[in-house]
Amino acid sequence: MSVATAIPEEYKEHISPDKDWKEIVAWVSDLPPLPHVAAQALQLIEDPDTTAGKLTNLLGQDAALTARVLKIANSAMFSRQREISTINQAIMTIGFKTLKGIIVAATLRQLNRKFGPIEKMIWENSTCTAVACRILGTHMKKSYVEEIFLFGLLHDLGKLVLMRQIPKEYEQIMEQAKKGEKFHIAEQKSFGFAHPLIGALVAKKWNFSTDTCQAILHHHDDIPAKVENELQEKTLLVLLADLLSHSLGIGHPEGYSDQSDEILNLGKLLGLDEKDLENLKTKTSEMFNDIGAAFM
Repeated sequence: MSVATAIPEEYKEHISPDKDWKEIVAWVSDLPPLPHVAAQALQLIEDPDTTAGKLTNLLGQDAALTARVLKIANSAMFSRQREISTINQAIMTIGFKTLKGIIVAATLRQLNRKFGPIEKMIWENSTCTAVACRILGTHMKKSYVEEIFLFGLLHDLGKLVLMRQIPKEYEQIMEQAKKGEKFHIAEQKSFGFAHPLIGALVAKKWNFSTDTCQAILHHHDDIPAKVENELQEKTLLVLLADLLSHSLGIGHPEGYSDQSDEILNLGKLLGLDEKDLENLKTKTSEMFNDIGAAFM
């Protein structure tokens, strides 16, 4: 069987023809599974019969995860009038869907063995993009605000994995970014694939939903002439949130390409004018400044 026919159809446009698909699959397979408690918690959240009590008992088995969940739940984005001091309070206050995003954030933060300047840059962008997703979704009165918050956290999962697996090679991508090259374009040229593909494959390995995997895979695709369906709309909102994060200087080195025109074009496609975008950018900056440290 040839390499080309071995590549699943949905991934063909995201990998160069000369790349060995089996090697990429094997490479992703080498990654560790999600930690047991986190994986179990995510499964429980998807179960309609799950209770807050079941989740409380499970999360109580992981002191580090519990501490991080409480820290994030008490941040400005989620906390209400009183301090959330127990996991049960967190679950009852913020709900299952938001809890899922927090568990993912806490788990991904621990993905890399080390947490140097590049990892910090990537993670700040993931956090800021998630914040922008929540702000955009709320402004547009979408029913899937919590879902795209999760998509935003995961959109650059592939970058974190690349830094974990091939840190020296990825440092060269950062050098190209300093010269104005977009990350996914530099990655594609250097590796024959880019972080959206790796992120989607890892999300699939970790049993995230099909929509989550597709949003990660396609968030750097060319902007379409019109929005065809809800999943595409969600994916475009993730891209816009990512661009707003970069426009705030979060997630890239000095010298990175200006994407103002792309923001305006994408905003227009989604029904947002320049004033809307400026207001949303300001809100994103304010919220990220308030809560960013909680996610680190």
